[in-house]
Amino acid sequence: MRTFIAIELPEDIKSKIFHASETLTNKNFFRGKFVEKKDLHLTLKFLGEMPEEKVAEVKKKLKEIKFEKFFGEIKSSGIFPDEKKGNIKIVWVDLISDKLNEFQSKIVEKFPEISSDLRKFAPHITIVRVESAINKRRMIEEIEKIHFKNLKFEIKEFVLMKSEAMAVKTEGSKYKVIERYKLVKI
Repeated sequence: MRTFIAIELPEDIKSKIFHASETLTNKNFFRGKFVEKKDLHLTLKFLGEMPEEKVAEVKKKLKEIKFEKFFGEIKSSGIFPDEKKGNIKIVWVDLISDKLNEFQSKIVEKFPEISSDLRKFAPHITIVRVESAINKRRMIEEIEKIHFKNLKFEIKEFVLMKSEAMAVKTEGSKYKVIERYKLVKI
């Protein structure tokens, strides 16, 4: 099964992000797939394909992580790769926190045997997977208009999730929580 470690978002935050992404829906700037509201999350570490018996080891390592609850805030939107590097593949919103990089590093340290992406951790929540941009300039202008105010929330837990590919490719993946891990007051 394909597994990853993530932060789930509160329902009210998901609703506000999803509503903002809907402003791109009927503008005909691109072809692609919107991430369903229920699937909005922040990936901390992609673990990849692993057999069921390996998941038990991962769960044990994740239970060992001790980290204090902290606050995050959704602020603005952007694209990957950036405008100068060519095709737009992802539309995202950021998650800002002074504790997030430290927390993510603690998780990565638990899994030295699983190679990390060579890119620096860029905390983001994917909202659209873009197949092709029809009007790239107008699309970027609209994405730059997506900003959030006062979207702070307490991060109280993280999750081990699995991704299941759907039978029909256009449906994307279905995410399911395998186990939840509470952050504690230290």
